[in-house]
Amino acid sequence: MNPEENTGLPAKKGTTDIFEISIWLDSYEDIFSDFDSRPLSERTVSDDFLSEVKKVCDEKSRNKIHLKLSMPEPLRNTDHEAVITKRLHLYFQNSHRMLEKDARKKNIRGIYFILAGMLLMLCASYISFLKPQKFYIHTLLILFEPAGWFFLWSGLDHLVYFSKSKKADLIYFNKMAEAVIRFDSIK
Repeated sequence: MNPEENTGLPAKKGTTDIFEISIWLDSYEDIFSDFDSRPLSERTVSDDFLSEVKKVCDEKSRNKIHLKLSMPEPLRNTDHEAVITKRLHLYFQNSHRMLEKDARKKNIRGIYFILAGMLLMLCASYISFLKPQKFYIHTLLILFEPAGWFFLWSGLDHLVYFSKSKKADLIYFNKMAEAVIRFDSIK
């Protein structure tokens, strides 16, 4: 697989929101994992192919992506190309869906952590308000205060930092799921 130089110019004049990614393939096998012998419609997409596409993808400045896969004309097969296009769209849609689900799960976990932290701090505040004289109640106070702060900050960490770290991947997979994928001949 040989990546062509990508100038970052729009695919067509006047449409600055479209970005064309051009990848040069030696064969259809460059798209899929070498270790997967299943039919094209079920094969695993190659990590090399995915990293090359992501490397040249400009997800920050453009809304629409056109993925042009170029390969020698004698090796092209339109039936295979239709199956591969469908498989790539399915892969990007599934990846986006899984990341979205993971982000939602992390956000819910963050909310639960925040609620648990607040509950522990309320218990610690109540125990402190009572001014108990018993040792085991003081021990609970000593345990509840740091645990409450830990859960509160961990929950905020889940909500804020995880969301930011996965946002770029969510945008990338969403744009690739909606990308126009076409094959072109190299002469």
